[in-house]
Amino acid sequence: MNQIHDQPGGEESSRSSELILTPAEVAVTPRYPSLWRNRDFMLLWSSQLLSSVGSQVSLLAFPLLVLGITHSATQAGLVGALDSLPFAILCLPAGALIDRWDRKRVMLICDTGRALALGSIPVALWLGHLSLLQICLVALVEGTLMTFFSVAEIACLPHLVPKEQIPAASAQNQAINSTSWTLGPFLGGLLYGIGPAVPFLTDAISYVWSVLSVFLMRARFQEERAEEPRKIWYEIGEGLLWL
Repeated sequence: MNQIHDQPGGEESSRSSELILTPAEVAVTPRYPSLWRNRDFMLLWSSQLLSSVGSQVSLLAFPLLVLGITHSATQAGLVGALDSLPFAILCLPAGALIDRWDRKRVMLICDTGRALALGSIPVALWLGHLSLLQICLVALVEGTLMTFFSVAEIACLPHLVPKEQIPAASAQNQAINSTSWTLGPFLGGLLYGIGPAVPFLTDAISYVWSVLSVFLMRARFQEERAEEPRKIWYEIGEGLLWL
């Protein structure tokens, strides 16, 4: 019998038996509640679904509004580019800065700023003082704050759900994008047909709801840093190399 156990085959059988979970080990395997019962995640998910649809609504309304005011397709395209340009330029610096800042505070400030910026367009329309310069500034502010909010949202996700549920949470976040890309343009055209101010007012309200939802979340969005951060340009370079 001792000779059998000394053979390689006996060692492999012994090792493979160690990989088999006993009923007691299976019983203690952690089972997490559904993401639909995770209060903080659902607050974030539902608010971002609403604000993402609102963003797509205003994204369509921006060039329509400029085209209606200036009758220039070139200027309409310029405003659309100003809304998307900040993400391309600021994505990597925003990632490095978000690691240094309070993420929850950043998200609250960003969506408060977006609500005020988008809300200024209906006010200016009602007062009869809307200018192309204001529209360009609003598009630039909205795109910039969206960049910082999106990076902070991605970074805080591991603190809202267990590690094992991050793939499912990420998949649900992708569902937000698919839904907003589908509904946003349709609703944008529909709301703009009701009135030029309506899409921007709708988007501003969606950001107000996002601010309230983030404020009500209880989870800590980050852990205390154990070491001093490195130079920001070094971290940006690392991110660029990784991409």
